[in-house]
Amino acid sequence: MRKWSHLVVASVATVGLALAAMPAAQSVLLLPADPARYCAWSVVYPGAANFAWPDTHAAYINQAVVLGAGEKAVITGRDPKARYWSITTYNLEDREVIDVVNDVNVKRKGTGTGSTWTVTVSPKGNVKDPNWLKSADPYTYGTPLEFQKVTVIMYRVYLSETSTYSGGALPTITVFHDDGIKKAPERLKACTPSQIGPPEQSLGLEEAVGTPSDYFVRGAGGRFYPSYDTAYLAAEVPYDADSILVVSGRAPVAGKGKKSDVRYWSLCQNVNKAPLPVVDCVSDKDVKLAQGRYTIAVVGPGQVPDRSLYPNVTFVEWSESADALPPAFLIMRHILSSAKFQGAIDRVEVGQPASTTMGEYAPKIEHLTLDELSAR
Repeated sequence: MRKWSHLVVASVATVGLALAAMPAAQSVLLLPADPARYCAWSVVYPGAANFAWPDTHAAYINQAVVLGAGEKAVITGRDPKARYWSITTYNLEDREVIDVVNDVNVKRKGTGTGSTWTVTVSPKGNVKDPNWLKSADPYTYGTPLEFQKVTVIMYRVYLSETSTYSGGALPTITVFHDDGIKKAPERLKACTPSQIGPPEQSLGLEEAVGTPSDYFVRGAGGRFYPSYDTAYLAAEVPYDADSILVVSGRAPVAGKGKKSDVRYWSLCQNVNKAPLPVVDCVSDKDVKLAQGRYTIAVVGPGQVPDRSLYPNVTFVEWSESADALPPAFLIMRHILSSAKFQGAIDRVEVGQPASTTMGEYAPKIEHLTLDELSAR
């Protein structure tokens, strides 16, 4: 093993294992519990890690690094074939946003499909690095490592247009060392499928409390590596075998065009119990509309025997199991809402009902019979 390496790889949550085992006074050697996962981008939500209510139409691709004052991690790639992407830095201790760049404000080299971008993550900025993101606090060699000095880098890709979750090739990661021992840059090898997996340590995720059951409220969105480009509504509705849970409202226009209200929106059904998994989601791309309005039915196994009878209804699964069903923890997302869009989630104050500002775009919760559902 390389005594000079100070790269945290493969699992954000695995860092704790390495920290606990590492002597205080030595060059940092941080590897996951399984050294075979030493590679780039080895933790992916939700595919390999169904935690913290991920959207099934997105990929949250993680890397963690520890950087000294003169060091940097350089990420180079092309725009993925996807609806949206961003790169955000956090520190492992509080999981709060440090810095972010997205597909709107990133500076590219070249034009068209052949253009590339380079994002530099480091403790100090450099005028030569137009896409600099601030990292966690710099680490000083020979001192105990604290979680606040571990930088978590999250690459988000929503609605990939390719067969891969990342919308094409993943960006490369090159670490430039300056620890007094090794100064040559190190480009991480891409992970193989067998190296990609979930974190190997409990994340300590807490359930949401106080969420209403008959209407949506604006969520803070800061529970677990938040995104400032995304605004959330939430509701928690108990299961009733004798009625159909329906969410309805006017759909915002989604896409990259100038006339779009939002870049992306979706409704997801989740479980409000650790590790906070997602069950099913529907994105704006697949929601059926009737005169600009949607009707989304969240249904338990066998609750609607023949779904073809409801051509204007979009269905979301309540649970994969027919056992006692937990309450539906519903999350609606808007990403990058237009400043002119009055029905945007981000106009709602945190903790307030969606109806306070969203008008006809506020999702409405109803409980319908099958006959009532057929009338939609």
